Amino acid sequence: MARLMLRLTTRCNSACAHCTVADVPAGEVRTAQQALAEIVEARRRGCDELVIMRGEPTLRPELAKLASAARRIGYRLVQIQTNGRLLCYPDYLERLVRAGVDFYEVSLFGATAATHDAISADEGAFEQTLAGLRLLAARPQLGHLVTVAVLAANLHELTAMVELVAALGLARVQLNFTRPVRVDGEWRTDLLAKLDDAGPAIRAALRRARALGLASSTEAVPLCQLDPEDRPAAETARDFVDVRVVDLHRRHASFATHHRQVRPHAPQCGDCRLAQLCPTTWAAYQELFGTSELRPVR
Repeated sequence: MARLMLRLTTRCNSACAHCTVADVPAGEVRTAQQALAEIVEARRRGCDELVIMRGEPTLRPELAKLASAARRIGYRLVQIQTNGRLLCYPDYLERLVRAGVDFYEVSLFGATAATHDAISADEGAFEQTLAGLRLLAARPQLGHLVTVAVLAANLHELTAMVELVAALGLARVQLNFTRPVRVDGEWRTDLLAKLDDAGPAIRAALRRARALGLASSTEAVPLCQLDPEDRPAAETARDFVDVRVVDLHRRHASFATHHRQVRPHAPQCGDCRLAQLCPTTWAAYQELFGTSELRPVR
């Protein structure tokens, strides 16, 4: 089992200030023909899972055709990372499903329209995403993951977002500690949460997820910031060994080495008994804010 993670574009119908692809060259776009060639080549190299990454893949008119082509040549899973807004249209979702898109990773920024729309920088985004999630919940044969970007602006709603996911009838949620992004020589840090501020909210949300029976996980949250019960679901560098990444500005035959470069251990992590399993957090975060919030577990 190996995975191709492929980016088509950085375009999006939201304008999030924290956007984690804002540092990918916006002028570069992969054509449908180029995308198909990458899909075919990765299949030849053994990939049997395809993930179409953000920007917003549903803006690409050829998305269904690419998914269908991937299925025909043997991909057993086709996943998209999306803000879910266009999934609110039943005919469009049906088209993707028929084409073979069978896993949907949907971003949620708040439990209320006020929070979600403020982060998305587009009024009405919350209602569209919510409607899309409802349609996904009505199709239990589809895989899904609701990803929550952990930001200073939504810490107060993390638990409520977990409750919303459960209320919608969905089963999986992931809390992602958002990485700093540098654009035009300046770091975009206004919306970022600090680890010690986010940790209690993350732990509370994960405890609530366990109580509700949700499958929960985290990204870029150091294990020292998690309850012991939630540490096994944190991602590790080993998760990326069989991941081939084809971005618009770089590519990796295996993402594991790059993963550790962008998530290095802090000096004190050498004294932690969980160091080899820990995802740590972003190198840019450590450079901007230091590493005092990373505390060895002994």
